[in-house]
Amino acid sequence: MKVRLARFDDITPLVIFAKTQHTKSSFNRLVFNAALFRKSLRDIIRGGNGDVLIAVNKKGQIRGMLLAWHEALTWTHRKYATDLHFVAEQGGDMLLRAFKKWAIERDCCEVGLGTFNGKDEDRIETLFNRLGFETVGKTYRMELFG
Repeated sequence: MKVRLARFDDITPLVIFAKTQHTKSSFNRLVFNAALFRKSLRDIIRGGNGDVLIAVNKKGQIRGMLLAWHEALTWTHRKYATDLHFVAEQGGDMLLRAFKKWAIERDCCEVGLGTFNGKDEDRIETLFNRLGFETVGKTYRMELFG
């Protein structure tokens, strides 16, 4: 297993992987728009404030992805890094370590991650804490329409 930055030729396999993972998520009540996700990936890979980190196995199959994003906080010049989308069948710990390195290389002062899945929360919290993340606050969600 290794982690690398996604390339344009990874977009189709990333869309397939994300669509499969979407069916298992708490967001599965919402329609997965493959064309929109493809455009988002293309825009992020082109450059700017983000990158797509992917975990691939020895066969080159995508086993996880983290859409990394950074920007300046609204009240200071310092930058903050977060994930726009993080899902992994395997290599989640490697993706998180790569994300931390990615954020340091971009001079971010902090990394923040959230979970919206509502599944495996104890396992996810254990992983995050083991890698040095602390639990701060909670996530609240209100469905407005489907």
